[in-house]
Amino acid sequence: MKTLIIIICSLLTGWTLRAQTEFALLTDLHVSPNDANDRALTKIINEINEANVPFVIITGDITNQGSNAELAHVKRQFDRFAMPWYIIPGNHETTWSESAGKEYFRLFGNDRFCFKKGNLLFIGFDTGPYMKMGDGHVKREDVVWLQQTLSKEKDKDLKIYAFAHYPLTDDLGNWREVVNILKMNDCIVSFCGHGHAYREMTFGNLKGIMVRSTFLRDTVTAGYSLVKLTPDSVFVDEKIVGKPSKRRFAFATNESSKLSPIAYTEEKQTLPPNVALTLFYQDSASIFTGVTADKKRIFWGNSLGEIKAVSKQTAKPLWHFSTGYSLYSTPDYADEKVLFPAVNNHIYALNATTGKVEWDVADTLPFVADGLVRNGKLYQGGNRKFYKIDIATGNVEWRFDSIKSYCQAQPACSDGKTVFGSWDTNLYCLDSYNGQLQWKWNNGKRQDLFSPANCVPVIHAGKVIIVAPDRYMTAVNLSDGKAVWRSNNCQVRESQGSSEDGKTVYAKLMDGSLAAVSAESDNYALLWTVDAGLGYEHAPCPIVEHRGIVYLGSRNGVVVAINAKTHQVLWRYKCGNSEVNRFFIDTDGTIYFTLIEGKIYRLKVG
Repeated sequence: MKTLIIIICSLLTGWTLRAQTEFALLTDLHVSPNDANDRALTKIINEINEANVPFVIITGDITNQGSNAELAHVKRQFDRFAMPWYIIPGNHETTWSESAGKEYFRLFGNDRFCFKKGNLLFIGFDTGPYMKMGDGHVKREDVVWLQQTLSKEKDKDLKIYAFAHYPLTDDLGNWREVVNILKMNDCIVSFCGHGHAYREMTFGNLKGIMVRSTFLRDTVTAGYSLVKLTPDSVFVDEKIVGKPSKRRFAFATNESSKLSPIAYTEEKQTLPPNVALTLFYQDSASIFTGVTADKKRIFWGNSLGEIKAVSKQTAKPLWHFSTGYSLYSTPDYADEKVLFPAVNNHIYALNATTGKVEWDVADTLPFVADGLVRNGKLYQGGNRKFYKIDIATGNVEWRFDSIKSYCQAQPACSDGKTVFGSWDTNLYCLDSYNGQLQWKWNNGKRQDLFSPANCVPVIHAGKVIIVAPDRYMTAVNLSDGKAVWRSNNCQVRESQGSSEDGKTVYAKLMDGSLAAVSAESDNYALLWTVDAGLGYEHAPCPIVEHRGIVYLGSRNGVVVAINAKTHQVLWRYKCGNSEVNRFFIDTDGTIYFTLIEGKIYRLKVG
């Protein structure tokens, strides 16, 4: 009854109760310099300063595309706040970042926060996705930090309020783990954005509140949220610039606290007797790369910026090399060297036995693309540049620097030509010997998010075949870049691969199916499709075929094996709760693959 009276009185009389604190909550600003959202933000900052709100929390999507110019501009805007402000990134800062996240850290210092106001603790964390389309995920090291930070404060009678960009639902791969940590530490509510609307939610059994974006195009009205906390209640108001606030939510804090963690059990899974699938290694950080290997060692990079080597036989760590920033490029192995493009603007050749630098090529911008080794040379995409490097010496044989954005996927080489995509809308073809541009092709879409930048091209029978976020599969002539055919018959995105003989192109569809298309025909020729049972899918994990079996990786840790001849699903196995990055086929036929949650699996088929 007491709680009901408190809430009713507050709803009738407004902010009449003594608050412990009040703060402004901003999310989904989507600012580009001098656009309508930017003008809306100017009004919001002016009003918050005039109202002398104690502090501001910002939960991501502060820019449209995470560009350096956008980030610098919005930082200047935030510096106009007359009070402290705390920030975490959104998917628009982590998925498409020309600096691979470096500029965000340079400007804002961190992608998480934790601070106290009296007996109140406010904690915010990054939810990704990280440099590619996929589900959100809280990085492995951030999960550990969240657990350790809250555990230290557990006996101090603090009221905990959490903040993330994504809601803690199935759109976040490890949401159950995160929610359980919050609940075990009696978190009262988790605030989020991403949905651009007010919505009362439940994350497992944790109270969730989604709030509006700062600029709503349907109403052309600038606004934000005011959150007011009393000793036993939470009030969330909508504040449209220049107008009185409007109550959106009110609830008692004892309604949310002291609930037990989520109880759930994983389904029992079985594999055919000839399939041996084992967790080979669990990293302490997240993994965004695939792996490579020599006869004795496995190599990869992690989100702490470490290039790692472990023993194939024992999984014992052998060495690591620190670069300072999250790594996204899958390494290559050649000539007893581990070749690793890094976000710190270097391409390293590390001694495979010792981890010592044998040579490095320095640039001024980060590398996030996978490279390709052919005939003692490394073909490597960068940011506005593409390199051919001699692996033995580290000499740059040529550099093509007429790209307008960054490369992300592995290139393809055939018949003296090198083909790759970029986030500037173009597919490029260079002469492999001298780096001269042979042609470039685009799909006619001016929107750069439709670029063929994150799919590995397939080259066969004089054609280059790609898929892209415009939902088309396209074949162009390798000789002149002219389109041979284009089809959106199947809803493709960025995940494709080829058969072992090169005659078939495989594409993962957005409904979780696999499509097989002829790479030989001069017309679009769909050979067959099969439902892989993945449901809605958008992860760009390249598809591989090995010994007549096609392997797919999903956005939520599921690996599927399909017989290439019978088109039957042989098995499906959930290996975790995050995106499968990339498959690697070792020289002995063993397959390794990584998950964002820091897992490396080893797969052997008898």
